[in-house]
Amino acid sequence: MVNKKRISDNESIAKMFRLIKGANVIEKLWEDSPLFQQAFPQLSENSDQLAELNEQSKIFLLPDRFNKLFASSGWIAFESMSMAVMKEAINTFEMHGQDVAENYLVSTYDATTLNRGIMRFNGHPEFRKRMRLIELAKEDYLAERYHACTPLLLSLMDGLANDISRHVGLFAENADLVAWDCIAAHESGLQALVALLTKGRNKTNEEPIFFPYRHGILHGRELAFDNRIVAAKTWAAFFALRDWAEALIEGKKTATPKQEPTWSEVLKSLKRTQETKRLLDIWTPRAKEDFAHLPCNGFSPLLPDNSPERAVAEFMENWKLGRFAPLANALCHTYDMAKGKKAAEAKRDFGGYQVISFQIIGVEDTTAAFSTVNIKATFNAEDESFEEELKVSTAYQDEKGLLMCRLESGGKWTVVQNSFCKVIYGNTR
Repeated sequence: MVNKKRISDNESIAKMFRLIKGANVIEKLWEDSPLFQQAFPQLSENSDQLAELNEQSKIFLLPDRFNKLFASSGWIAFESMSMAVMKEAINTFEMHGQDVAENYLVSTYDATTLNRGIMRFNGHPEFRKRMRLIELAKEDYLAERYHACTPLLLSLMDGLANDISRHVGLFAENADLVAWDCIAAHESGLQALVALLTKGRNKTNEEPIFFPYRHGILHGRELAFDNRIVAAKTWAAFFALRDWAEALIEGKKTATPKQEPTWSEVLKSLKRTQETKRLLDIWTPRAKEDFAHLPCNGFSPLLPDNSPERAVAEFMENWKLGRFAPLANALCHTYDMAKGKKAAEAKRDFGGYQVISFQIIGVEDTTAAFSTVNIKATFNAEDESFEEELKVSTAYQDEKGLLMCRLESGGKWTVVQNSFCKVIYGNTR
């Protein structure tokens, strides 16, 4: 496979730049030619949109710049990484240097980032079957038990790459982690990062390190790896691995050129983006007085339509009644799964536990696309009852599983399966 030197050379990004360049040529021709203006008067309406598109297109150059500055230190760009974080890290590097920029990146790996990233793992079977251990790694990280979460994540990454590629582990010499048209799997991404992760550590080292050297950590030669920066970099690599896995699912291991988007399609997409941005700017979390309907003793019709708390109540009702098809439809990762398969998986995961009763006790609107619903529920398993208080994460998604602003129409609130780990996977702590 022929690799592209820059991420901006990736086919999907390069096509966008070619289209914008062509549009700029057309606009210039329109400005300089009265005959062209008479023939296509409607083009004057697109001038402001083209200027906005030119400005927004600069965001596609960020991954190359990010990798150039940070890849040698253990950070790489990947699809699900926040572009705002990427941009801020670059700006911080240019203003204050490497150490301050790295501290900023580490600070972004908090509970919110981990929860959002882990939510996506439910959409892939190999990640999903490791969810119990991933949740334990998150718990250890947030409790600052870096000595526990880092080696666990490194070992999980190795097995994941093996099972996903059906070839070799992530850290094998002949591992191929490059995929076409993928930011994480660009030759400057995971492939380069793993080369650093597997760097030989042949002597026992008692001094602190700030890079997750896989061999040194797992073979007991690095004795002071247990710090937040090493753990955060390991989480970042873990999330990048998920984007690589997604590229393989989408058939991007080898080049499969897609149809060139039309200028009207680009403008339509830009209008949607601008409207979403407008709604994000005006959205605010609900105030305390907006939750007069809480607490609610498990009766969903009493809750507001198309609200996160209503979605959780309906989910719990379906679980209580053993209706696994609608329960599966409410999970955020099942949007593209066959009806029978997702119902069977939901029954496998949730069927061993019966909901006796539940109460919706509180809601926190964390972002325009996420809310956390606090519930208290009583379960029964193997003739033994137990009570749990759970924080149920919910996401507002479209039919393709993409996040939306809750002020947009056409979306629905979905439930994150990880929220029930303490119940369905067992509380091991």
